[in-house]
Amino acid sequence: MKSNMKIKCQICNNKNFKRLILINEVSRYTKKKYPLFKCKKCGFVKPFPAPYKNENKLKIYDAEENIRFYNKTNKKIDKNLKEYKYYFKHFKPYIQIIKKYKIKGKALDVGCGAGHLLTLMSKEGLRVHGLEITEKLAKALQNDFKIYCCEIGDKKLSKNKYDLITSNHVLEHIEDIDNFIKNLNKLLNNNGHALLAVPYISGLIPNILRSKWYGLGYGQHLNFFSNESLRILFEKNGFEILEFKILSVDYAHPNFPEVVNSIANFITDIIVSMGLGDNLFIVVRKIKDMKK
Repeated sequence: MKSNMKIKCQICNNKNFKRLILINEVSRYTKKKYPLFKCKKCGFVKPFPAPYKNENKLKIYDAEENIRFYNKTNKKIDKNLKEYKYYFKHFKPYIQIIKKYKIKGKALDVGCGAGHLLTLMSKEGLRVHGLEITEKLAKALQNDFKIYCCEIGDKKLSKNKYDLITSNHVLEHIEDIDNFIKNLNKLLNNNGHALLAVPYISGLIPNILRSKWYGLGYGQHLNFFSNESLRILFEKNGFEILEFKILSVDYAHPNFPEVVNSIANFITDIIVSMGLGDNLFIVVRKIKDMKK
């Protein structure tokens, strides 16, 4: 099905999109369905119209159901929760990549959430800072880490330079993705690395679950990336692509029966081995500064 909508690809400037069939982003906030359109040149996918605008995003991110592991009574991260402890499993791929490329020095985790990746990276000897726009989470982490409560382009960060920047499931929330990557470039030392993960809409699970797939974001996600769209985005902003890695989100859960988790892990392993996972990692290295 072709679209007559006036959509321009943020990645490659192509205007030739097609509507994806039998799949919509369904907002838990407005209860509306947002159709998805795919760029026929680079594979970038976006909902049109967008579920929200950048100026309204804090109303969504500050909603209680979106602040994981935050105890509103004592205003701290509840580290005793079984799910909090289990959640570290989601960030192991980052540590494997850090070890593979022997990354050392100073690191910034953009969208650091409850601080899982900050904790793991600090154990690897990295000097870590966090960036989190949700004020409640930022304040809750300040006793453990240096946390900036701002956007990536804020002047608060301008004097810092990092050897590594990580970002777990953040880029799909960003309205101006080109500006986000430019700011990421500015914060990295030359030859510094960036590791990012995004939901991968081309995986097997999204094609089975369609509008029920978690990665559609329930009205929070503005972008869905292909390998090609990420390659173009980073290469035009001064980066060398080192690796793509297609994994899958862990569909097991600490509160599920052991037999259910065993089955979920078995199926996930098969899907990942076939290259059909739904969690796309990209590893890049900065090779040049971009003009201001």
